[in-house]
Order: sequence, then C-alpha cells, then structure tokens
Amino acid sequence: MPTRNGKTYLLKLLTKLSKISVFFLFACSDYGQRSDSLFVDKTFERESKFQELVDTTWIQFPKLGLYCEKEISYHKIYCKVQTVLSFKKLSEYLGIQIFESGPHTKYYLELNSPTEFGHYNPEFPLKLREFLIPAKTNPSLYKITLPIYESLIRSTAREFFIVYQKLDSNPRFFRKEADRYLLLVEEDRLDPFYLDRFILFLYPAFTDNEDPEESSRFVYRKGDETIDAQVVKEVVGFWIRRKADGTDTEFILGLVDLLKLYDSEFYQNRTAQNIN
Repeated sequence: MPTRNGKTYLLKLLTKLSKISVFFLFACSDYGQRSDSLFVDKTFERESKFQELVDTTWIQFPKLGLYCEKEISYHKIYCKVQTVLSFKKLSEYLGIQIFESGPHTKYYLELNSPTEFGHYNPEFPLKLREFLIPAKTNPSLYKITLPIYESLIRSTAREFFIVYQKLDSNPRFFRKEADRYLLLVEEDRLDPFYLDRFILFLYPAFTDNEDPEESSRFVYRKGDETIDAQVVKEVVGFWIRRKADGTDTEFILGLVDLLKLYDSEFYQNRTAQNIN
C-alpha cells in the first residue's frame, strides 16, 4: 500500500466529513420542518373538528338528552352536553388536561369528595372562550342560536353572573371564603353541608357575623333573592372553588362574552350604577 502524506490525507478526510455533516444538517432540518408542519396540521384538524362539534351542539341543543329535562339550572346543561362530549374527549380536542388535580376522572365529576376538589388547568377557561361562542363571528349562527340561548341557557348564565357579582362586591369576603375552603379541604374538615350556609346568600339580610360591626357588606340588587336557594348555594360553591384555584377571572370573562352577545340588555342593566 503506497504511503500517504499525513496532511493531505487529513484534509481529504475533513472535506468528506464536512460534506456528510452538511447533508445530515439539511436532512434533519427538512425532517424538523416536516414534523412541525405535521404537528400544525394535526392541531388544526383537531381544533376544526371540535369547532364543528360545538356549532352542531349549539344547533341541536334542544334535542339533546331529553331525559335531562328533569334537571335544573346548570345540571341540565351539563347533562345535555355529556350526551355528545365526555371530559376525556373534550381534553383530547383541546389538547390539554382539564384538571391539574382533584378527584374527577376522565369520564365523570366527583362532586362529593370531602378531601379534594377539581383544580382547573388555567388554560381550560381560555380554550372555552376561544371555541364555545362561535356566533360571535357568525351572524347566521347567531340568529339560529339566539332563541336556543333564551329558552335553555339564559337563566343559568344569569344565575352565575348574579352570584359572582355579589361575591365580587366584597373582594375581601370572597378571598377569605376561598382560603377557608382550601384550608378545610386540605385538613379534611370540609363538612358535606358546608355550602348550606350560603342558601340565603342573595337575600339582603345575609350576613357572616351576627355583630353588625363585624359582618361583611355586599351590594344587593332587588329581586336576586328569587333565584332557587339550592342553585344559589351550588353556584356560590363553584365561584369559591374558582377563586381558590385561580381561574375565576377567566371564567367570568367568558361568561361576560356570552352575556354581551346574547343578553346585552341584562348585562348593561346589571353593570349600570343604579343599584337598589
């Protein structure tokens, strides 16, 4: 075998390696671009399917789960939605976990746990705002869904907003109750009937302390006390848990989006300064 000059051999070897590296670099870059494109395509496809399902669910909502008619308030809405979309499937469509922690499973909500409650993923209410009110950008769909909202969703949306307004009229009380709820859950001391103390929450005489000097003050609006007391205490519980897990702001913003679109007169009246 002929003897090779060491420097010449090294230069040729480096040249070959450089060419291989350049080829490998281009190949990887192309693969990365194709992978990114594939991921974007799958995300777009998944979200498009979900948006189609949301549109269809709005339109077909009156016909869904006729056996759910025996339920009241948000229980009826949840019951109907569950006939077309499980928590597991919703999580898949949105591409996120719905809960960060808590007793709920992929298939149902565990509402009676004395030691845990569902802490929503902060991304969840953001995703809901993005997808659940398609009529915001679709006038034709708005015309179709307005009577559906008025007959089946309006009263529940108003209940949630009215309860939130009263809680939010005393931020200190709201925060204190959320912290208390968290502590009771963490210490396994949450009484099953704990929320019964809020049955009369919308009444003007509601108080958290018999001493007038120590009791919390709230903004009261005449007529709010006519809402079903059982619904009131459950909705108070929902908002206290949302304050506790830090998602209350995004949930109320989503509700405001809904009210501004379908129930603007109610929203304007509730947020005006003429308080009784």
